[in-house]
Amino acid sequence: MITMFTRRTTLAAGLGLSFSAQAQEAWPQRAISIVVPFPPGGAVDNAARPVAEGLRRRLGHTVVVENRAGAGGLLGTRYVAQARPDGYTLLVGSPGPMIIAPAAGTPDVPDALVAFAPIALIAESPQMLVVTPSLPVGTLAEFVAFARARPGVVNMGSAGIGTTPHLAQELLGKLAGIRVEHVPYRGTGAAIPDLVAGKIEALFGDISAVLPLVEAGRLRALAITARERSPLAPLVPTTPEAGFPALLSRNWQALLAPAGTPHSVISRIATALMEALEDPTVRIVLARQGAVAARSDPAHLAAFLREERATWEPVIREIGLVMQ
Repeated sequence: MITMFTRRTTLAAGLGLSFSAQAQEAWPQRAISIVVPFPPGGAVDNAARPVAEGLRRRLGHTVVVENRAGAGGLLGTRYVAQARPDGYTLLVGSPGPMIIAPAAGTPDVPDALVAFAPIALIAESPQMLVVTPSLPVGTLAEFVAFARARPGVVNMGSAGIGTTPHLAQELLGKLAGIRVEHVPYRGTGAAIPDLVAGKIEALFGDISAVLPLVEAGRLRALAITARERSPLAPLVPTTPEAGFPALLSRNWQALLAPAGTPHSVISRIATALMEALEDPTVRIVLARQGAVAARSDPAHLAAFLREERATWEPVIREIGLVMQ
């Protein structure tokens, strides 16, 4: 009897493992939705679409991009956090809803490190510090010296209060001990004409937005806020090269799933994503936005999110940024 029971138990356990393996191998069985919590046409949406196509080719099922815009990206972010953790609903995360909003006290914001299972970073786009050509500085060190000698005089634009360029400006002020006058705009595009005209003196902007004007000689680039030089502007030094290793600011997009999604599914998506990001077509699309395709995995993304939180939470608290 004992022998029979043991055999039956072993057989049942073996069948259970077999069924479990078959269930895992069967994923996906239907369309996968990638939620972009912003309207079509922006940086996050533009990163999601070539990725969706790359995943479709590698997973063998339809992958659709679903725009759920609202509340600065929080509406779609909350939606995915509450979705069934089965691998069929994914999120393209970005700094605003994942890092800045929680640190700024926005209510009902999912904790990026708890509510989601990280899959992989998609792309990074560092900021470029640019100045109007009439400003008598050619390096970041010269800009810092110029601003330090004129506290509160240098007008520095940004894409808006609480945006990544604004926080980069605040971080520079904290690290360099300078005080500039913050002039917020409704997007970098709105600030650039005033910078070219000399109405403001400097700003941090996405490379894709400011590089054409740098190449035309209408703006001067001082530094890239990244550890490595940008292939789009290889002659522009990085902020660590310029003496500010902690001045790292980037827009980024990452793929995440609801917490509790099976590890086997996460691993399969991550592998497919990394293969998709090696596709030259995908890399070209990202490069047009000034973004560099990332080499990442779930562990790297988890560490990256912790680093972003550690960088920006103290800055946000220090300036008293509140976003309701």
